[in-house]
Parts: sequence; structure tokens; C-alpha cells
Amino acid sequence: MDRAVAASGVLVVAIDMTLAPEAPYPASVQDANYGVRWLKHKAREWNGDASTVGILGSSTGGHMGELIAMKPRDPKYAAIPLPEAPKLDATVLYVVSRSPISDPVARFQQAEKMKRGEMIKNNQNYWKPWETIKEGNPQYILDRKEHGKLPPLLILQGALDDNVLPAIQEKFVAAWRATGADAKLEMFEGCEHEWVAKPGPQTERAQEMVKQFIAKNLTALRRAA
Repeated sequence: MDRAVAASGVLVVAIDMTLAPEAPYPASVQDANYGVRWLKHKAREWNGDASTVGILGSSTGGHMGELIAMKPRDPKYAAIPLPEAPKLDATVLYVVSRSPISDPVARFQQAEKMKRGEMIKNNQNYWKPWETIKEGNPQYILDRKEHGKLPPLLILQGALDDNVLPAIQEKFVAAWRATGADAKLEMFEGCEHEWVAKPGPQTERAQEMVKQFIAKNLTALRRAA
């Protein structure tokens, strides 16, 4: 997906994030927040524009993207300092999420239902203490109205995904729209959780949809300017 987007003329930077159990929540969210601020600071060096920075994330990366977009100035998430540009925040122009974990509690319950021991263990390693699963839960943040102004959102979801169920995304997108922000859920029939890892018509469709969504938001920004 990164290569496909880059080939359309968009500057793409892929970042690594620290992982549990060595680095449980909110370490990865802090990494992502720092990554957005760092990219904004560096954008001009690569002929980029800080005002056009958006997030593209898959699964856990989609979860990170949603959290950053919802709470770009949260002190906990912005805990890693960027001394070169202390006034920058992690506000983004748009968010694209492929099969995001939009409700970690519902996803954990699904893992228990499916008896997926490794996924259950991974969740227990990441959410420490366990109650933070509610704090870092995008759906709950919307429900609690703890978010700031929301950017446009595109979620790409496999219709056969039994990891993060389509119904979770439908509820999340409806809640995002209820704030007055733009949100779209696109279903991919016959696809499971990680379908874009394999080449094929549905992967190509997803790539084109992402490129069009980014172009649409860049055009809207230019018109507003």
C-alpha cells in the first residue's frame, strides 16, 4: 500500500513503533504521535507540506491512527518531546484505516469467543494495567466525547473479517459521522482481515480508493486556501 500511494506522487514515510510486552500502551501511541510531529518538522526538506500530513494504518496501525486523529494534543500521547519544534502538534488532514481495531474491547471479546490464545495474550501484554483498554479505545473515546475536531476518515474492511468484525466498523463510522465529520466505510466482499497483503483485484481496488481519498482531501485543502 505504501508503494502504491508513493507511486501516485505522495510523499510516504513508514515509521516503526515500539511493541509490547517490552513497551505496553501508550508507548506505541506516543511513538505515532511523535512520528507525525517529526514528519511535519521534516516535510519541507523532502519537498513536502506539513499541512497535508495524513495517516494510513492497517489493523493495529489503524488503531494508532484513529487515536492520534482523535486526540492529537493529548499530553499523554504527546509525551515524547520534539525540541526542534515544540509548538507542533499531531493534527492530521485525514485518516485511512484498513481493518482498524476501532473497539479493542469488542475485539478482545471476539478473540475469546474464537479461542485465539495468542491474540488474547497479546492484548493482555499490551493493555497494562488492563483498564487502559477503555482509555485507549477509539469507540469509547467517541462515546465519551473526549475527542477534538475530527478529520475525514476512510475505513477499508474485509466482509469476512472474523478478527475485527464489520459490525464494529459500522458502529464506529456512524459515531464518527454523528460528530459532523466525514467518514466512509468501504466493504470488500470475500476478504478477510489482511487481504491487502496479497495481490489481486480487491487489493488493487483498495489501493486506488486510498489514492483517490488522499487526492480528494488535498484538493479540498487547496480550495479552502
